[in-house]
Amino acid sequence: MVFIDTDVLSIFAKIQRLPLLFSVFNEDLLNISAAVENELQVGVAKGFGFARDVMVLHSQGRIETYYPMAVDHQFMVTLPWTLGSGERESMAICKRLSAIFVSNERRVKHHCRENGIDCVNLAETLRALWELGILLQADVRNVITEIRTKDNLKFRTTDSIFK
Repeated sequence: MVFIDTDVLSIFAKIQRLPLLFSVFNEDLLNISAAVENELQVGVAKGFGFARDVMVLHSQGRIETYYPMAVDHQFMVTLPWTLGSGERESMAICKRLSAIFVSNERRVKHHCRENGIDCVNLAETLRALWELGILLQADVRNVITEIRTKDNLKFRTTDSIFK
């Protein structure tokens, strides 16, 4: 079971490559927390095309929303408030369900590691695309270029993706 954060969904939606997330995690269904859905709904209201594209998959049943339980709220209050509500809620649900959380925030990965939550970041996701034979390395390099161009995301280095 895989939960995706808003940042990763938006990155792949902006480059029109959301299907890669289903392929790389070998899932027919991806999951989001209610707070992530709310963040996406705000994006739709603001006219962001990437949010609309994600919500289309949601309406088609390809992305499912999970709502936090009381035990999740108890865990969430132990997490730093500097993390976003979608990140805290997703981490809590992933902890309860022993699910994987996909986020591109280093601090999220750090707190996941501290709390025994499996977390995958963008670089690891991109690396898996070629390691699993979904894309060639050259194609992953093209995806990175698209991300840099369309999401304005800066990569410190791509060495960890291709080593």
